[in-house]
Amino acid sequence: MNSNNPENNTQKIDFNHILMACKENLKKSKAKKPLRDIKKQLKNSQDPLNFKKALQKSKRFPVIAEFKPASPTEGNLSPGPLKNTIKLLENSGAAALSILTEKRFFKGNIDYLKAASKISSIPLLRKDFIIDKYQIYEARLYGASSILLISDIYPDISSGIEICRELGMEPLVECKNSIDIYRALNANAEIIGVNNRSFNDFSIDFLRTKSLSPLLPPDKILVAESGVKTLEDVVKLCNYGADALLIGTSIMQATNIEEFLSKILITAEETSKNFNKRGPFSKNLISTGGFNNNV
Repeated sequence: MNSNNPENNTQKIDFNHILMACKENLKKSKAKKPLRDIKKQLKNSQDPLNFKKALQKSKRFPVIAEFKPASPTEGNLSPGPLKNTIKLLENSGAAALSILTEKRFFKGNIDYLKAASKISSIPLLRKDFIIDKYQIYEARLYGASSILLISDIYPDISSGIEICRELGMEPLVECKNSIDIYRALNANAEIIGVNNRSFNDFSIDFLRTKSLSPLLPPDKILVAESGVKTLEDVVKLCNYGADALLIGTSIMQATNIEEFLSKILITAEETSKNFNKRGPFSKNLISTGGFNNNV
């Protein structure tokens, strides 16, 4: 971690700072290129790749590998040139790629998404704090096949999902508790992510995936997000019911990305074969107060 950069010190960062930065960047983007201009350009764009099918039909256990230049908890990750890293992740067996576009804290850029779309043959997820429909259209214009919609951050999850589908994208709807899960299911989300990281102190708790997994019907895709560092972590999350994994920091930090991702895929495949698929979703949870916002 680069201790000389105050934005890399988690003690000086809270999630509100990140959201404030996102709002500032959004204003600049809107001023630079109004939504009406983006919509005009989209009329001539090609259909996006199918993100959902990529996770469902992957020949191997689906891993969404993330191009992540930096993080608030680890500082600069220095993954190397985007082109080389993207092709390496794709050739190593990733089912899809996540591209960080948040500038200040993750050192991402919307142009990374555009560049990746020109060299990758697998679906791309725009990973950012999406707070406005403008960013959905922007993601599509720059080559995304999916975006991350955080259940308690995007103003109207149902509307966000609808806009994504109108643009040919199936979003990854991120949840952190049972209320989020209920909101996502009520909005008919197909791909639901469980973020194991707390936005309060950035700590990791895999029990979040374990606790929330039983709330999902078996026809939904459960993506476990954040915190995977070891093969033991992969085993845990697969045993907790994950259908796919989103992994960024540890892949970027790996000495040999290809070897590390290969071991993850093998471990996940072996573990998932022995895991019984989630049972039917219990509608009684709603009426009995089974949803716990503190999970």
